[in-house]
Amino acid sequence: MTPKQHHEEFLYQAKKLGIQTQGRSMRDIALELIDAPIDAIRDLEYCGAPCSPSELMPDADWATMKHARLTSPNSWLESQILCSSTYDGSMSHLVATGQERTQLSSIFAAICRARLKNPQQLLDMYEISPADTDDLALQKICQVVTDLGFYGAALSSLLGSAANEAICTYHVLYDIGNPFTQLLEAGRFATHTWDIVSLLGAYDDMVPTECQRGVSEWRKAILAYCYTGQPPCKPWQPSAQSLVVFGNNGPECLSHEQISQSRQERLLRFAEQEGRESGCDLLWEQVIRFFLKTGNPRYSHEALEILEKHNQDSHNGLGT
Repeated sequence: MTPKQHHEEFLYQAKKLGIQTQGRSMRDIALELIDAPIDAIRDLEYCGAPCSPSELMPDADWATMKHARLTSPNSWLESQILCSSTYDGSMSHLVATGQERTQLSSIFAAICRARLKNPQQLLDMYEISPADTDDLALQKICQVVTDLGFYGAALSSLLGSAANEAICTYHVLYDIGNPFTQLLEAGRFATHTWDIVSLLGAYDDMVPTECQRGVSEWRKAILAYCYTGQPPCKPWQPSAQSLVVFGNNGPECLSHEQISQSRQERLLRFAEQEGRESGCDLLWEQVIRFFLKTGNPRYSHEALEILEKHNQDSHNGLGT
C-alpha cells in the first residue's frame, strides 16, 4: 500500500469500531483504538501495520529491510538469536484462503512482469506456473512471502548486527512441520506460531512420534540459551555464515557453502539484482505486499487491471 492507502485503511478500521475520526489527529484515534475491547479488535481481521512515511510513522526508512541492514543493535546487547520458520507465510495463506479471488498464479505472474526486470527468474525459482491450481499457487506464493519477509528480514538484521563485533548473533531456522494445521498438509509445513507452541509445550501429549525428538531438542536449545547463554551454533558473520536448522531429527548446522546454495539465499541475491541494497524492500512492497493487499475486494481491481493489461499485451504480441 501507499502511505495514503495505509492512512485511509487505518481510519476505515477505526470507524468500524465506532471511533469518531473526523477532525482528530491520528494519535488521538490510535489511543482510543488501543482502549477498544480486544475481541472487537480481533473481529476486524486487520492485518499489517501503518507504513512510512505517514503521520503515525514519519521516518521514511524505519520499517524497511534496508534500514535493518544499516542499523546496529543497542549497545547493551550481549548476544541474540534471530529465528524464522520455513513457512512463516502461513498467516498470509490463512488470510488468502478466506478470500474469493481466483487465477492466483496468473495474477502473481502479471504483477511480477509489470514490476520486475527479470520476472521469469522469480517464477521459475518457485515453479509458479499458469497450470497451478489456486491452492497450489497460493502455497508457492506464500513460500516467497516466507523466504523474503521472514528469512530475508532476519538476514537483514544479521547484517546490521555484524557491524558491532562485540555482539554475538546466532541464526536459527525452525523446520518442524506443524502436525495440527488443517488448511495445509499436516506435518509438512513449519508454520507461523507453531514454533512458539512447540517451545512452550502445551500440547506435548498430542505431538506425533516423528517430531517429538525435534521438538525436545528445539526446547532444550532455546532454554539453555536463555538460562545459561549457551549458544545454539557458531555466531553469524557475513564472511562465515552459520545457521542451525531444527527439524524432526533435531538440530543440523549448515556451512557457509550450504547456506549460499539454499533457495532463500538465491531469492535474496535475485532481490539485490533487482534493486541493490533496497531490492528486498522493492520486491516486498511492489510485488509481495501488493499481491496480498489486492486479495481484499476493496483493492482487487488494482491487480485485475495489471492482469488485463498483461493479457492484452500478450494478445497483441507485446508480452514477455
